Amino acid sequence: MNKLILNILGLAALGILFGCEKELNKYEGKPTVYFYDAGKIPAFNGDNPKDSTIMSFSLAKAQDSIVNMVISVTGAKSDVDRPYKLVINPKSDAVAGSHYEILNSNFVIKKNRLADTVKIKFFRRTEMQSKTYLLNFDLEENENFSPEMKYRTISNRQVSLVSYRWFVNDIIKKPGRWLDGYFGTFTRKKLLLMAEVLGIEPAYLDASVSIAESTAYGKFMQRYLNEQKAAGKTVYEDDGSEMMMGVSVQ
Repeated sequence: MNKLILNILGLAALGILFGCEKELNKYEGKPTVYFYDAGKIPAFNGDNPKDSTIMSFSLAKAQDSIVNMVISVTGAKSDVDRPYKLVINPKSDAVAGSHYEILNSNFVIKKNRLADTVKIKFFRRTEMQSKTYLLNFDLEENENFSPEMKYRTISNRQVSLVSYRWFVNDIIKKPGRWLDGYFGTFTRKKLLLMAEVLGIEPAYLDASVSIAESTAYGKFMQRYLNEQKAAGKTVYEDDGSEMMMGVSVQ
């Protein structure tokens, strides 16, 4: 009986040993590196993981914009800096120095950290008014990290953990709360003039402006246009027609 008990205990010990070894094997090899926005756990409803971002200047007054792209790694923190490898995918047609600039001097996970922030400066260019440019980043293996985790599936949609795309343009869109009765026919030139004269961001007309403000803005702009015309400085649309606000503010 004692021998049987010893045999059982021995088998159990081997089982525990192999079980522990199997668990430990999960942590062998290099830590993995991935784009945070693709691998994050949603903090709230609608905070969906993503592997791309549309960067549009269409409703902005600024001529350039700085964005953050966070790189994360798995495993334990290290007491030394650990460089990672971030490259531009050849599919990109955005041009460095013209359409964008990467502000980081190097790509490294600092000691006692598990993430790094890459800062990208996008420049507003005339050609973006008719074309969307692609800036595609890839994470590759180096001596410190492996891009072993390549994808995750969310609601039957595959999200890349090691490739991130930025789509940048200045293709104008009609703001969501643009009311023709107050603002007239929508044009890019009129939108930008309103932003300049009224001192507002074009994006304010997309989701925030109230009916009362729309009425006031329309009347103010029509008065401005009338004053410009009286001074011999009539404002024309790009098609040569005189710029006018909506019929409700005439």
